[in-house]
Amino acid sequence: MMSKIKYFGVYIVPILGLITFNSSGIIAYLGLFFLYVLVPLFEQIITPNTHNLNQLEKELSRKDSFFDWILYISVPIHLFVVYQFLITISNPILPLSDMIANILMMGTILGINGINIGHELGHKTDHLIKQVLAHIMLLTSIQNHFIPYHNGGHHRDVATPDDLTSAKEGDIFYFFAIRSQIGGYFKTWKLEKNRLIAQGKNTIYNPMIVFTLLPFILFYCVFIFFGLKVMFLYFITCVYGISVLESQNYFSHYGLKRKLNKNGRYERVKPEHSWNSDHVIGRVLLFELSRHSDHHHMGAKPYQLLDSKKDSPILPYGYPLMLILSYFPFVFIPLMKKHLELYSNKI
Repeated sequence: MMSKIKYFGVYIVPILGLITFNSSGIIAYLGLFFLYVLVPLFEQIITPNTHNLNQLEKELSRKDSFFDWILYISVPIHLFVVYQFLITISNPILPLSDMIANILMMGTILGINGINIGHELGHKTDHLIKQVLAHIMLLTSIQNHFIPYHNGGHHRDVATPDDLTSAKEGDIFYFFAIRSQIGGYFKTWKLEKNRLIAQGKNTIYNPMIVFTLLPFILFYCVFIFFGLKVMFLYFITCVYGISVLESQNYFSHYGLKRKLNKNGRYERVKPEHSWNSDHVIGRVLLFELSRHSDHHHMGAKPYQLLDSKKDSPILPYGYPLMLILSYFPFVFIPLMKKHLELYSNKI
C-alpha cells in the first residue's frame, strides 16, 4: 500500500507553486527553498532505496489503474497552476522580488511536472488519450517536439555521438542545452519525415508542422487574455523550465559511451549507459525517472515497475542536487570526472 501512497508526493510541487503565487516577500521563496535546499539535504540524510518489486507485485501494479490516475489527475492540476501563475504575474503592482520567485517556481514546475509527466505519458504511443494529455503537458513548456525526438531519437541513439541529448565528458551545460534544444528540434523534422516515408505516407503530413504552430497559438492566447508583458514573462518561464529538462538530460548520460562494433553499429543499450539514483524523494517527484537504466532498457515500461539496476553507474548525489550542480560547470565537471573513472565503459 505504501508503494502506492508515496506517489501522491508528486502533487507537492504544484501545491508549493500555488502557495508561492499567493504569497509575498520571503514566504514566496519557501517553495524554492524546499525544492532546491531541503530536498537535496534530505536526500543526503535518507538512505537510497534499491528495493525492486517482485514478479507478483509487478503484475498487480501493472494492472492497477491507480498509477494511471495519478498521471491523469496531474494534468488539470497542472493547467490550473499555470493559470494561477498567469493571473499572479499579470498583477501590475507585483513586486519584482515576488515576480522572480513566481517565475523560478513556475519554471521548476514546468520542468518537473509538465515535462516529466508529458514524458511518461508520451511513451504510451498506442494510447490516444495518454498521447493527447502528454502533448497538453508539453505544450505548457513549448516542448511538443520532445515526444518524437525522445522516443525515436534519444532512446535509439543514447550514449552515441548521434544523440544530441547525450552529453560528452567535458561538455558545458549551457552549450549542451542550446545544442540539445535547437539541434533536437531540427533533427525531429528529419526523424518524422523518415518515419512517414517508411510508412508510405506523404511528408506534407509531418506532425512537426503542428508542433511548431502550437507554441505560437499558446503565446497568442496568453497575449490576448493577459497582454504582451505576461506573454514575454511566460516565455522566460518556459526557457527556465526547458533548462530544468536539459539539466536532467545533461547529467543522466554524461560522459557515458556505447562501443562501436566492427559492423559499424553501436552495441545495444546496457545499464552502464545511464546514470542512476535510488534516492527516494527524487524518485517520487520525477515518476521514477532516476531509475534511468531500466527506463532505457524498456521505454514503455510504466514508471511504477522500473527496477534499480546493479550494473548501472550511480550518480554522486540525487537528481535534485545534480540538477543544481549542472548549472556550475567548474563544480560539476571535476566531480563527474572522478565518478567516470570508477566505471570501465569510459573510453
